[in-house]
Amino acid sequence: MEEDACSSPINSLPEECVSHVISLTSPRDACIFSLASTGFRSAVDSDTTWQRFLPSDYASILSRAVDPVTFSSKKDLFFKLCERHVLIDGGKMSFGLDKSSGAKCYMISARALEIAHVDASQHYWRWVSLRDSRFDEVAELIEVCWLEIIGKIDSKSLSPKTRYGAYLVYKLTEAAYGLGCPIGKIKQQASVSIGRQISKSTVCLQTFHERYVGKRFRKWRVPHEMVEFSNGGAGTPKERGDGWKEVELGTFYNENGEDGVVEMSLREIDGLYWKSGLIVQGIEIRPKH
Repeated sequence: MEEDACSSPINSLPEECVSHVISLTSPRDACIFSLASTGFRSAVDSDTTWQRFLPSDYASILSRAVDPVTFSSKKDLFFKLCERHVLIDGGKMSFGLDKSSGAKCYMISARALEIAHVDASQHYWRWVSLRDSRFDEVAELIEVCWLEIIGKIDSKSLSPKTRYGAYLVYKLTEAAYGLGCPIGKIKQQASVSIGRQISKSTVCLQTFHERYVGKRFRKWRVPHEMVEFSNGGAGTPKERGDGWKEVELGTFYNENGEDGVVEMSLREIDGLYWKSGLIVQGIEIRPKH
């Protein structure tokens, strides 16, 4: 099959022409072309191809990096940004790329979020360092009854014509409480808004099984609301590959970056009961597949 591909008329085209054609596809397709024919590999690996897959403003973004980003080629840079985020803006945000599409991804650190009462008193929140966090500091909830976390990012910073999801990235301490599944009118509300788009949902930071199953409440009759939020559906926490959890706050479509600021939030301010044990790393914005 590879011999047939190599003898194809396309291999007689100038490399610049082949690179241009491949650059009009996607990073995933480019890798497939490379595997399909050795004749494509030089064109696929060229800077001409991968320049098109990188954001047009990548150099400006990398100029904001905390540490210099070194790379041997545009392809090398692309995959470095896919495999590991780069800290930018004084370490308060991280930047990376989606491997399949090349779309921009960001995480806004806890330090750059608006967290109610975070600096009011160490009886409410405290700043701590964790080895597995991207950022130097994360916010640990000591005890509050008013939980409100807001993140903002300019839509111009994101890739155009891309559907994004916003995710709260967090952990729970072993002694966490008050963050369980919604019961009755007491709920954790998430929302994402941009322009006229508003996405709202009810989320759960701590499932019933995390809090009670296998413990002394095993024989309790589980309320219907808790069952719904313990089956791994939308609004429930998911385990990440980096040892953290995430819960989706909502989705939005970024047309051309002309809709202003994207605001993402998590609120539980109705019940006013005490909560503790939430560790916030940040809010991640990435393409929704």
